[in-house]
Amino acid sequence: MTEGLPQQINYLVDEGMSTSKGSNTIISYIHHFFLNYGLGDMRVNLHCDNCSGQNKNKYVVWYFLWRAIHLLHQQVTMNFLITGHTKFGPDWCFGLVKQKFRRTKVSSLSEIAGVVQASTISGVNIPQLVGNEAGNVFVVQYDWQSFLAPYFKPLVGILKLHHLRFNSNKPGSVFVKETVGDVEKEIQLLKNVAQLPPIQLPAPVAPPGIGLDRQWYLFNKIVNFAAKRSKT
Repeated sequence: MTEGLPQQINYLVDEGMSTSKGSNTIISYIHHFFLNYGLGDMRVNLHCDNCSGQNKNKYVVWYFLWRAIHLLHQQVTMNFLITGHTKFGPDWCFGLVKQKFRRTKVSSLSEIAGVVQASTISGVNIPQLVGNEAGNVFVVQYDWQSFLAPYFKPLVGILKLHHLRFNSNKPGSVFVKETVGDVEKEIQLLKNVAQLPPIQLPAPVAPPGIGLDRQWYLFNKIVNFAAKRSKT
């Protein structure tokens, strides 16, 4: 969510397009957001929950180091919400989508995108399909893990850190704090400071599609609940 606008981009993922809920997928969506919805800001301040499988892990850290190294941003700060205080702007937007969804019959991806679009009068919620039922991919997913792993080391103790900062003037370094009042500590994560990761994108990861057993299950058990207009 970009609070300054305000506007939230909601990535809608068909199960045939879902490679995982891990860091490759999350980083690919972040990368797509900056390319297609970014405002051109060179300084970015991010607020995230503490989900280690998606946001708070070494691969996301490496991705922002990669962006800083190649001057895609001058500075990025990541601030992780503390336990018990994880409600913030996106939850408001998700709540609006849920309210509209409960009152709307949905049988296809285009219809759920319409729900997101219509969930706010002012256009705060924006739908972004990752792909469609025909197999067309709109948001490419990349193998960021394999791409970045040869160049960076893990950030030790990441789970207890709440504030991370990346700066293009310090390639490969992350500045960390446990609490907002602490003094920043600089940690160099490049394995070899003379060997930087290339700016070229990683290899794309093909969507898995839907297996035959799953297709038969959907046909036999679910399709009868769909609207007639969607049975094509």
